[in-house]
Amino acid sequence: MARVLLVVSARLPTASKAPAGPRKDYSALATALHADVIDYASVERSQLGRIVAKLAGVPLAQAMLAFIESRRYDAVLTDGEHIGIPLALLLKLRRSNIAHVTIGHRLSTPKKRLFFRWLAAHTHIARIAVHSIVQREIAISELGIPAEQVALVPYQVDPEFWHPQPEVEEERLVASAGLEHRDYPTLFRAVAGLDARVVIGAASHWSRQRSTVEGADVPANVDIGSFDYRALRQVYARSSVVVVPLYDVDFQAGVTTILEAMAMGKAVVVTHTQGQIDVVEDRRAATRGPVPRIRPVSLLRAVAREAGEEVEPNGFYVPAGDHEALRRALVYLLDHPSERKQLGEAGRRAVERFLTLDQFAARISALVDQARATRRAALYARRPATYVRLRRARSAEAKS
Repeated sequence: MARVLLVVSARLPTASKAPAGPRKDYSALATALHADVIDYASVERSQLGRIVAKLAGVPLAQAMLAFIESRRYDAVLTDGEHIGIPLALLLKLRRSNIAHVTIGHRLSTPKKRLFFRWLAAHTHIARIAVHSIVQREIAISELGIPAEQVALVPYQVDPEFWHPQPEVEEERLVASAGLEHRDYPTLFRAVAGLDARVVIGAASHWSRQRSTVEGADVPANVDIGSFDYRALRQVYARSSVVVVPLYDVDFQAGVTTILEAMAMGKAVVVTHTQGQIDVVEDRRAATRGPVPRIRPVSLLRAVAREAGEEVEPNGFYVPAGDHEALRRALVYLLDHPSERKQLGEAGRRAVERFLTLDQFAARISALVDQARATRRAALYARRPATYVRLRRARSAEAKS
């Protein structure tokens, strides 16, 4: 069996403190890959890790520990480019041939562009899994990463935790959640005086961005709070519509909230940004606004077509910063319960068929296997004797 090292931006729960919320992607990946894990606790247990973390941050410390341990493994999977890039550069210095796979969330920031364009970090990343069509296009056309190294992998949600709750009565309530690039000021303008309550969970378990509700003029019908997973699930269950207002960024900001809402069987209203085009299906072909945007084939639709299926509309897009269009979409769905029910049910079906956590783990596992096979073939083609010695050494180590 292949030996895989997984590096995650989290602290794994102990057996005595099982998570009370949805299953985590890193837990599903660790199980699917039978992987050893470097998490935040691994850094704290290592003297070198603590030193590096203090001087340069936890991601670099995790990359350093993974680099040291990598000789014992056939593959390394890093759960974000903030760890994957420094690990790639360390592997590059050692001229390592290990199959390194990373998950790329947003490769297009100016700082990350430098690492790819100037330092060619991707030469020691066998595969980069991205969740956004736009990010894949940027990686190939602007960052110079070969197309065969960049794989589109749909994002995920745990449909066993986030699921419809028919026993909970829907209210005339609009829900929203999250911090990452959220345009709450536009939402506030859209719902001011609206005949509906609005509940916002303006918090995130991982984002470090400042909340845009701070200093904003909050309408009287808006309640802002911070919810744990179970409380947020109840908010979703009581809501008629879930809205995700976004600033116009080039990656899938908001995808976690969108998929949670879809899994709950809720119609969604989402800002059509440069990067948020991949999981919401709008029955209209374009997003109207001062500059109409034609929507390309979404990643969800592409995955469905590969399976010989089609997906149904599950929500509405609105232009960025357009509070009037956002208000019209919300009013329409609030006033048309059968329409929002149809959209919500379609969203749940799409999640169950294509976007589950287990499907995500299987896709990433397949990517790791592909990367290992490619690296193994390349090593054998260049140095067959070295390849044989390496396999024998690892086989002997596994038996000991």
